[in-house]
Amino acid sequence: MRTAKGENKSNNGPIVKLEVELEKTIVEQLTLMESHTKITRSELVTTALKRFISAHKDYFPDDYKSSS
Repeated sequence: MRTAKGENKSNNGPIVKLEVELEKTIVEQLTLMESHTKITRSELVTTALKRFISAHKDYFPDDYKSSS
């Protein structure tokens, strides 16, 4: 996964595959970003989801304990 500026790159655990359905425009944008930056789609999606999760901790149950 791509890290924020100044962070060390490390995986937080095992990698698993996930199949999702996305809007066509999102897939097209990811493809363009991947080709322009040479960052894989998986890295782009993982970074985006980690940022979303970080910003929306309120979506978790009150008793949720993060493993990170």
